[in-house]
Amino acid sequence: MIENKNNKIRLIGADGEMLGIVNMEEAEKMSKEQSMDLIEVTRKAEIPVYKLGDRDKMRYQEEKKKRKEAKKQRADIMKMVKLRFNEGQHDLKTKARRIKTFLEEGRKVKIVMFLAGREKSHFDLALEKLKSFFDFIECDYKFLQEIKKLSNGYEVIIVQDVIRQN
Repeated sequence: MIENKNNKIRLIGADGEMLGIVNMEEAEKMSKEQSMDLIEVTRKAEIPVYKLGDRDKMRYQEEKKKRKEAKKQRADIMKMVKLRFNEGQHDLKTKARRIKTFLEEGRKVKIVMFLAGREKSHFDLALEKLKSFFDFIECDYKFLQEIKKLSNGYEVIIVQDVIRQN
């Protein structure tokens, strides 16, 4: 870290305008006159950079930015929807609407069709039911992973199909 030997700092005004290089005492005096805080931007520069502004407002803006970034990270989480072989049409439509909201949020959706007990002898009917389920989803999607046969059913991963217009 570079040490500031002559107590000079680069000062930025509250509106983002560069005020120039001033003494630390002069900057503190200006901040008191304008009833603002003197906020350190960086100390690593040859001449440290400070800004006049409201510390609480700046802290709030940083927290807001962190929350927005955290929300983006949550969008990467894959959602899973479980279907059963003997599920009714209304339940399937409800799950399709839920999948639509997940896709519109930009999430990946894993759809799993579970077969239990004697249902495992009807893999062909389960596959037909799973394929017909895709007709209920009312938004554009694409397969990230094709329908995959498991020991106890099927699974598929879909994402929203974003159509780019140039």
